[in-house]
Amino acid sequence: MAPTSGTTLALGRGAYEGTLDISAHHAGLAAVEETTIDRYLLGITEVPSSWPDESLAAQAVAARTYLAWTLFRGRSINGNRYDYDICASQYCQVYRGPGGAAEPWASAVTDTLGEILFYEGRPAQALYSSSAGRRTRSVQDIWGGAGVPYLVAVDSPESEYTPYLRWELEVTADQFRRVFARGGYSFGDRINDVTLRSPGEGNGPEIVAVQTELGVTSIPATRFRAVFNVYGPDLYPGLMPAARPTGGRWPQTVLSYSFDVGYEPPQPSPHPMLPPGDSGSSGLLSVVGEGWGHGVGMSQWGAMAMASSGSTHEEILEHYYGLEPVDGSDALPERVRVGLLVEQPAITVTADGPFVLSAPGFDPIELPAGEWAFRRSGEGLRIVGPGGSGYDSPLFRPLRWQPL
Repeated sequence: MAPTSGTTLALGRGAYEGTLDISAHHAGLAAVEETTIDRYLLGITEVPSSWPDESLAAQAVAARTYLAWTLFRGRSINGNRYDYDICASQYCQVYRGPGGAAEPWASAVTDTLGEILFYEGRPAQALYSSSAGRRTRSVQDIWGGAGVPYLVAVDSPESEYTPYLRWELEVTADQFRRVFARGGYSFGDRINDVTLRSPGEGNGPEIVAVQTELGVTSIPATRFRAVFNVYGPDLYPGLMPAARPTGGRWPQTVLSYSFDVGYEPPQPSPHPMLPPGDSGSSGLLSVVGEGWGHGVGMSQWGAMAMASSGSTHEEILEHYYGLEPVDGSDALPERVRVGLLVEQPAITVTADGPFVLSAPGFDPIELPAGEWAFRRSGEGLRIVGPGGSGYDSPLFRPLRWQPL
């Protein structure tokens, strides 16, 4: 789908102006947009455009650098499978198309044109997350490995700005046991203690040690967070994520890897007439942390705080990465392929103007605005126009593309 001048193709929460490729695969349908580097950066929606200009500029450089690093590293497994360079979700960078780019963000992208962070002659892995709390994390303390000098822990001056300075989760031992059983862990009948074991900053990942009558179960902090975030809301939607003191709920059950744990073991019943096996409580686990996200690299709320205090985007980047932005235009190609959706049973695209549809073995055809549905048809792909209508073209009699 190639939009004509002025046409936008809406898909999910995004609106795209590049060429949209819909393809059929054995695992489902995939949607990939091919666009220019500058249009891609305009479509990044990582921070509010109302933030100070220099924080937006720092974000623009970090996003451009992360894209350059991703392209230099090469495609992921899914990227190779579905023919894209970078995904559009929080697992890469949040991208929803350039159509809704506000003027301050567009200015940040333009004003930092070509600026990239390099380390030893290569684009740096410019990781960033929403909020680090009081201090960022060294990369080796989250994912292991040897670490790199530009992804080390530094103080983050965001305490007066971030809404994620402190968060807390409390669950009973029974709830804890049930959530982690979904994640493949068995703690037995009684949990005696839960502690966080840390080798110290810069020395590697932390683990959560769960002591039971069966022994000690060691859970990496990354896995501990993932299990709570994946299974907790499904099992206890009224409890997880927890309520915020200011109202509403936190965006995740365990917001970051910067946390500590405390545990109150079961207490015997104070009533002597009850059977000996009955307890007055089942135990209580508390998780108290700060920040939101992995905490490695630049803190977006920290950048906002520094910019609010008068720091330039160069000073923000130097603080969090220890690197200076330079012209890296030669490190990026002219175009990039962005994976918008993969493994979908059906995909619906709404065009607000005419576009050209091309398919292997068929002549291109210009089609009007409207809602266009792409669906699996046996082992191929079927296109349904607005209102289910057909068109006088061999492409619609019907078109079936074989999966890749």
